[in-house]
Amino acid sequence: MIKMPIYRTRIAGFSAGLALALYDACAILGATILAIILRFEQLRIIYLEQHAISIPIVLTTSLLIFYYFRLYSYQWQYAGVEMLWSVLLANILASITGVFLQVHIDGVPQPRSIIILTFLLTTLLVGGLRMVLRTIATFVEKRRCDRPRQPWDGEPKHAVVLSSGQSVVEVLAALTRECAGRYQVIGILDDDPQHHGSFVRGIKVLGELDLLFDLLRRHLVDEVIIAFSENDGVQLRDYVLACCRHKVAVRVVPMIGKLLENPSASRGRLRVHNVSVEDLLHRPPVCLNLSEVGHYLSGACVLVTGAGGSIGSELCRQIAGLQPERLILLGHGENSIFSIENELKFNFPKLASDIVSVICDVRDADRLHYIMDQYRPQVLFHAAAHKHVPMMERNAAEAVSNNIGGGRMVIRAAIEHGIERMVQISTDKAVNPSNVMGATKFLCEEMVRAERDRSHTKFIIVRFGNVLGSRGSVLPLFQEQVKQGRTLQVTHQEVRRYFMTIPEAASLVLQAGASKQSGNLYVLDMGKPVRIVDLAEDVIRLFGLEPYRDIDIAFCGLREGEKLSEELFFAPEKQIARSLGRMFVVERPQYIDPVQLDAALDNLLAIAQTNDDRAVLDALAEIIPSFAAHLDEETAIPR
Repeated sequence: MIKMPIYRTRIAGFSAGLALALYDACAILGATILAIILRFEQLRIIYLEQHAISIPIVLTTSLLIFYYFRLYSYQWQYAGVEMLWSVLLANILASITGVFLQVHIDGVPQPRSIIILTFLLTTLLVGGLRMVLRTIATFVEKRRCDRPRQPWDGEPKHAVVLSSGQSVVEVLAALTRECAGRYQVIGILDDDPQHHGSFVRGIKVLGELDLLFDLLRRHLVDEVIIAFSENDGVQLRDYVLACCRHKVAVRVVPMIGKLLENPSASRGRLRVHNVSVEDLLHRPPVCLNLSEVGHYLSGACVLVTGAGGSIGSELCRQIAGLQPERLILLGHGENSIFSIENELKFNFPKLASDIVSVICDVRDADRLHYIMDQYRPQVLFHAAAHKHVPMMERNAAEAVSNNIGGGRMVIRAAIEHGIERMVQISTDKAVNPSNVMGATKFLCEEMVRAERDRSHTKFIIVRFGNVLGSRGSVLPLFQEQVKQGRTLQVTHQEVRRYFMTIPEAASLVLQAGASKQSGNLYVLDMGKPVRIVDLAEDVIRLFGLEPYRDIDIAFCGLREGEKLSEELFFAPEKQIARSLGRMFVVERPQYIDPVQLDAALDNLLAIAQTNDDRAVLDALAEIIPSFAAHLDEETAIPR
């Protein structure tokens, strides 16, 4: 019963295609007869009799060519210039093939004038009907879309659209299709002077984007809709915050590129969502083209550790869209793995049977070897780790055991089971580390780098800044504090961090994974570091409140292990880093001799098993000079 509508739809589609094919056959035959009449001012039957044998064959061949050019599978309301090109190219090929067949079957070619006239008339008849179908389908679709999906009894909101180019057409179509009756668009703002005064779908382009400030002051706008094909993060921030000050709602339409990367998110509609701090990065967002680099994942068995975490789950979403043969979700927390498994199976039904969830602690060597032997993954993304800086300062033995011990187990299992490539996720806190979490990540980088010349597996390192919106990060904390009306807690007025969004982080990992050289380090170009206090003020304004008046900001001092600012590279790395689009790539040096590193890690992990945090800190200090200097200066760390 459930499949019956699909069955009927396919029958209807086949019937429509068959009707078009019959029309095209009549059109080709009619064009030939009309061409003879136009050439000789009368119908000369002799020309048809000469080709009586070849005409049915030519008709059949022409229809097959039309089918190859997909002239029977268009959705006519969306057909455009590409459809007319298909008609033209199909007719050219059909005409050439027809002449060839007539010569070899009948031995008598048609006069050139009749061939040319037949081609022109066939193109006109075949293409003309399709343009008529497109016009009718567009009219019917418009009539259907003009009716609101749900009755809207309230007054329409006066809205202005900030947009440019093709994106404004998409936005206005979406408003008509999804929100009919809810909005009265009073105008479009666009910085291109050539567009000023013109009309798009009946809406006038009022002027440049800065005109928004005047419209807000005059209280002419109830809502602002922002949709740039490529937006400027700083510029967008100014407009959004101006709307917040005037208590005007702001909505953002996702960029077309994002919808193409994750079509399942749109479900065929152009979604409009509330503005978030992710839209207010103090730089343009980085959009990496995964379709160019994702070939190494297509048809591969991919294993993601920490698949239930913020980065791991986003990695799984993006990998699922690149058509892997199988996707293995490995994590220690059953609830988070259960959640991402259900989400992926819903959004990617074709992959559902090949999504495998496994619960595993990465420190469990036997379990890791069993999983890799069972599923034989070819690509591995290692995202499992403890990441909270202050908490790891107070749990140093656990941080070392999980991050270093677990990472070592994963690396060894990857090598033993012949995994083709492994991507290790690191952090900017690994550069001159001053805290336990950064120190463990530095040693993870060293472990991966040491294997470059000792195994056939390709090892790649990706170094992150702070990830906006990840679990336990500063953004959700600020948002929760504002909702509760509490004072926002910032550690220091001058503390600065590099920020990236979760999709940016996952895209960077996937693009880095395509590296052809083992041991390389990749870092996203995140622009300049952002002051945390500026981020706190932006969050307050996004809630329509004023910092220090409605919500206060207090400075509580740096926490254990924190720096005022982070670094992206060690000094030697900075000198050899080269730009690769919106990423930096470094052939990472080896800072500790591999043999000495193995011995030091054996000792460190043995100490961690005693759960003596103080001894773990001392062992880390013996291995990493910058961490030793931090222990001497920072008295807040437990001793």
